[in-house]
Amino acid sequence: MTYQEALTLLEQCRRPFPTDSPATPSLSPSVPRAPNASTLRGNQPLLGMSSWLLTLGYEPEHINRLNVIHVAGTKGKGSTCAYVDCFLRRHAVRNGIKRKIGLYTSPSLWPRNRIRIDSNPLPEDIFAKRFFEVYKGLSLDSKMLPPGTKPPGFLQMLAIVSFHTFIKEGVDVVICEAHHGGQFDATNFVERPAITAITKIGMDHVENLGKSLQHIAWHKSGIFRDQVLALSVPQDQEAEDEIQRRAAEIGAPLQFISIKEALLRFLEDDQIKKIPLEQRENCALAAQIAHVFLDQSLDGRDILAGVGDCQWPARFDIRHYGGCTWYMDGAHNETSMQVVAKWYERVAGPSSVPVLIFAHFSKKRTRSWEKILETLVESLGSHIQHVILVERIEYDEHFATPGELLENFGHFWRENWSPVTIHNETSVKDAIERAERIAVGGPILVTGSLYLVEAALEIVNNEPS
Repeated sequence: MTYQEALTLLEQCRRPFPTDSPATPSLSPSVPRAPNASTLRGNQPLLGMSSWLLTLGYEPEHINRLNVIHVAGTKGKGSTCAYVDCFLRRHAVRNGIKRKIGLYTSPSLWPRNRIRIDSNPLPEDIFAKRFFEVYKGLSLDSKMLPPGTKPPGFLQMLAIVSFHTFIKEGVDVVICEAHHGGQFDATNFVERPAITAITKIGMDHVENLGKSLQHIAWHKSGIFRDQVLALSVPQDQEAEDEIQRRAAEIGAPLQFISIKEALLRFLEDDQIKKIPLEQRENCALAAQIAHVFLDQSLDGRDILAGVGDCQWPARFDIRHYGGCTWYMDGAHNETSMQVVAKWYERVAGPSSVPVLIFAHFSKKRTRSWEKILETLVESLGSHIQHVILVERIEYDEHFATPGELLENFGHFWRENWSPVTIHNETSVKDAIERAERIAVGGPILVTGSLYLVEAALEIVNNEPS
């Protein structure tokens, strides 16, 4: 069985997003009901996870022994997890310790990139091997599943394959990024994590998580566990109050870290300046996570070396290609876009011919493209002269924007900032080629979808400049 065959079967696990089905109620009285449950659509992704793992022979204790660091939040989850990975690895190297680290993150166009061991994406043959072990272990290769058996969805399958891989490969610690929720997230089957943490919370996935910061914070805090330390960065008051309330309710000791104090614990002021401004909050949270996990033995040398090691593609990413400078970040919600706009202004500076490549593939019920574009217009509208809208990702047909919606994007730009030229392109490659012609060596911002940025990076990295 090959890697491509595994990807084909994995794609078949995708389920259409329901439009009007009610939320599935909790099957156990021990599982809390979301305060905004009446607004939810679809099933709870957590349902079935423990059963599938048990079918594969994994009791809760098998998962607990992985020393899972579970991270939820809206902005910065992936970067925080990547920093923790690098800090733990550098600490092990400095102390001559053999420590095998598993990292599970989401999302990515390339499934094997979501499952990493010692910072490296799973090789294709290993991904295929572990995928088919799960596929056959759950009898998904059978034309007739046992009565009452429900196959996993796409993200559920990836989470199962990742933990199966981590157990089989003998990792010592797992850093796990929640998908987009918490309480009912498919990753929330870990009964006794080593530490839980929440990054910055903002408005995202509102159809599933609710239309207020309180509702979203309720979901994110669902990863907390009784007597397991929970860490968080400073939040808006509404979210912070709910996080505190849930921590007390669950029995989790909670700490809100001070970004500056957390970094000054390890570094001098001039050393902190070496950390990208937009990543300091994520870095500080990651440092505190690693420090606690390592029984207070993290060192500033581990932090500085880890920051130097940490390359997290598609996040505040700057590349040089085709004579142009490309500024790339997969900001797909308004919270992320606010940060990216400030980052772009800071690092790119003024330009005579600024160009934006934009795509957005999320359903409107999940996140508002109007608010995302509004954030861009308010922050950068006076500088952007050309907007290139991308219809689809050529690497994955799942990501496409209907033509009517693409036109809505263009109308929005013209109405809110008229001195702009709109270009529609079918593919990412076509968009990149047009941007090169327009920019004439100037800066190009690529944002609005992580999948867009990953596809752009694939082209930039694999074609000669």
